[in-house]
Amino acid sequence: MRPETFDVIVIGAGPAGSRAAERVASRGHSVLLIEKRGKIGTPVRCAEAIGPVSQLEELMEIDKAFVSSVVNGITVVSPKGRSFDARMPRVGMILDRTKFDEHLAASAVKAGAVLRTSHQAVGLIRKGEKISGVKIIDLSSGARYSAVSFVVIGADGVESLSPRWAGLKQNLTTSDMLVCAQETIEGIDVEKKFIEFHLGYDRAPGGYAWVFPKTSSSANLGVGISPLKAGNKTALEYLNDFLEYRSPGGKRQRQVIGACEVAKELPSLAVDGYVVVGEAANQNNPLSGGGILSALIAADTAAESVAEAVEAGTGSYEILNRYSENWKRSEGTRNDLFYKAAQVFYSLNDRKMEKALKKLSREPGLLSSLGADPARIVRSLLLSSPSLAFGIILSILKEKNNAGKN
Repeated sequence: MRPETFDVIVIGAGPAGSRAAERVASRGHSVLLIEKRGKIGTPVRCAEAIGPVSQLEELMEIDKAFVSSVVNGITVVSPKGRSFDARMPRVGMILDRTKFDEHLAASAVKAGAVLRTSHQAVGLIRKGEKISGVKIIDLSSGARYSAVSFVVIGADGVESLSPRWAGLKQNLTTSDMLVCAQETIEGIDVEKKFIEFHLGYDRAPGGYAWVFPKTSSSANLGVGISPLKAGNKTALEYLNDFLEYRSPGGKRQRQVIGACEVAKELPSLAVDGYVVVGEAANQNNPLSGGGILSALIAADTAAESVAEAVEAGTGSYEILNRYSENWKRSEGTRNDLFYKAAQVFYSLNDRKMEKALKKLSREPGLLSSLGADPARIVRSLLLSSPSLAFGIILSILKEKNNAGKN
């Protein structure tokens, strides 16, 4: 059986994959978009927050159908229970993630992409050193087939295999992950529409607990913990404790258990015939774990280079690597700063974290309607304690030393 032929094949129909498929197809190129799940956007494995609103508006028209609520500020609760509030109208939104993903996939189809759900990539096809297609299984029928293309876009998320097959990504270590558990709760007072971050080893060791308001009386409540620091206690046990503290008597609606990457970005995002985007590329914010907006920005950046490669009649690394270079000059630089801040901040004991939060709360310009300024976060951490400064310096030196060995 002859392989099907497309200009581009996209693995994964989450935000990064669907957006990339839509952008490439809108330039008149044939695109196959495959998704292993039977239904787009389900099951939800996300806290559903995105922001700032102004940046999302620059990327797409916002449909009220996929917006649960608009966030007007942030509350950070310290290990000792001190609250630091910052009012920031439209700093973010809480999505209906299923409807959001469906909207993006429908946009890709409208632009001309072919969408196939319950179709899973099981390997990449190579022609010499160049990646030239995907081996696919139809999970509904068990049938296997191949499709070839100029370029393959890997957007297969936290469980990604395609960047490993392409030689761009190694297996994640335990320190690269947060284990997460979340419940959607009905019957909680979130009238203020502030997102909440709760810190401390008793609450969420190596991470944080959150409250993301979906309506004035419902919210996503969750915890993300480092498995290296949690002892014998599971994420679900930490979540149950948090629910008892923050929403006693609240009605549980939907539980989500999974993992979130907080790893350093990949050194390269492209090889001959292949690029990787979104969480598969470690492009989510390492400080918060959030990645929807980054995924959309990465998809747009990648789609530009992918379309150029197709129009040149090749999927060469020279053209595709423009995406990698452009990303690392912009959003990649921010994420690198967030990574350094996260490595130090989440390693603090409660006493030092309390001190750091006091310093951060007094820093002008740290938070705005455009979100957090990573450079100011790093600077505040450096100034709050000599040991923090030493930790960041060691992290940078270790990184340079490892780079020199490679």
